[in-house]
Amino acid sequence: MYSASADFITHIKSNIRDLSWDGTITTVGGTVYTFDDENIINGGTITRTISKQSLKTGTVYAASLAIELILAGVSRYELYGATVELECSISGALDVIPMGIFTVAEAYQTSDHITLKAYDDMLKFDDVQFVPSAHVAIQTPYQWLTEACTAAGVALGSSSADISALPNGSRKTGFADVVTDVKTWRDVLGYLGAYLGAFAYIGRDGRLYMHKYGSTSADTVPASFRYSSNLSDFRTTYDGIYGTYKEGGVQEYVANSNTGGIVLDLGVNPFLQFTDQSNRLEALSEIIDAWNGVYYIPYDSDMPLIPTYDPGDVLTFTDNQAGGYDYGAITEITYQISGKMHVTCTGDNPRLSKAQDRFSKTVAGLASDYNNGQEAGGKSFWLLHAENTSSITLDNYYYIKVAEIEWNQSVDVMRLGMMFTCEVDRSSTGTVNLLLTVDGTDSDPSAYNFEVIEQKSLAGKRIHSVTCAFRVTGKGKHSARVFILNMDNPLRWSEFI
Repeated sequence: MYSASADFITHIKSNIRDLSWDGTITTVGGTVYTFDDENIINGGTITRTISKQSLKTGTVYAASLAIELILAGVSRYELYGATVELECSISGALDVIPMGIFTVAEAYQTSDHITLKAYDDMLKFDDVQFVPSAHVAIQTPYQWLTEACTAAGVALGSSSADISALPNGSRKTGFADVVTDVKTWRDVLGYLGAYLGAFAYIGRDGRLYMHKYGSTSADTVPASFRYSSNLSDFRTTYDGIYGTYKEGGVQEYVANSNTGGIVLDLGVNPFLQFTDQSNRLEALSEIIDAWNGVYYIPYDSDMPLIPTYDPGDVLTFTDNQAGGYDYGAITEITYQISGKMHVTCTGDNPRLSKAQDRFSKTVAGLASDYNNGQEAGGKSFWLLHAENTSSITLDNYYYIKVAEIEWNQSVDVMRLGMMFTCEVDRSSTGTVNLLLTVDGTDSDPSAYNFEVIEQKSLAGKRIHSVTCAFRVTGKGKHSARVFILNMDNPLRWSEFI
């Protein structure tokens, strides 16, 4: 939230408010035009977004301005590429609140007015090509951001200390050339933001910032200060995260202490391709641990305009349909100039998203990320599942085989993707290890040629899953086995619904 004086806060939340708007337009040639409320027709809108539909990290949205002005003697042709700066003030306070710096992308003109559409400098990162072979340094995220800003000609607003405070903010990393969708520095920002468990945005001062979601409330919104509001009947959080290690062809899973959440699937992130597995898992843990205790109530609400609100600000709703702890971060905000504002906190329903996040998305990830059409021979995808209605006792010191399949391979090389899931009612906490192997043996765990470990330590009804891909060589018969260690009984396997 933008800092404002006590006088401003008092007047902006009073029943009678007198807001005024002023701005400047600076053309590419250096000509400056000023405007105020008298020049603004039918208001206008400023929209800032950090997430749409689903709550995501690594987003890089550009803010937009749409405004209609009376500008006598000004031609629309000279306004393309012009810089628009807008600010807001209120009678009774000395504060002048900056509302952003925008570059005109479209200008339409009638006989007496001009309509402008403009965007902030996030678009500048799209104008600069990124060549992975020219950026092979291992460096801190702050150094990567500095490099991005230098390339795009945009100032970096977040300090080194700000970035270090984010998940993985102090963990040096390099860009692994393992994806095909990185063309510009804006693409790099998206992956770097996901690595930091954060979102990128251009601030009111035109600088680039990185920020993460949190639970500290920035303001309370009572029913008396809302024109309308819709609050969901569910809470959104993340309780697990997937990351794909491209070189090893494995998708790894890490959980936090939250319950009843959904899984964040990062896919193949070029900044998470550490060769050391412990380093990869630590990096994933930092991202998902930042969501510990964060439970949002998705909402949308119309209310009187408060120009100090920013995307990412956590609002707490009270009264009427709001209950205890009904809060959520603003993921999209639209300010209507000389009017109201609309705020949204988006989020998926965990009850509806569970199957997609832990099944459909994972299988889709195997299809798109592990093979990329380059593997010789072919590819195939298997879902391992079984059913056992009786209680099974699992020894705490030995792996127990719980599923197995065999197949006859007719090609020399086959890319094989597999997923195993089981549902268990656990009586206590403890580490759960699921091992998915190919062509191993039943008797000696050390003989397993590959393993994926999924750990989840919470008691109660839990879904455990493990997913990986194998590059299986050799024609003839092969087998895959799933083993579980140190899991409480009773145990029941079931398919995902």
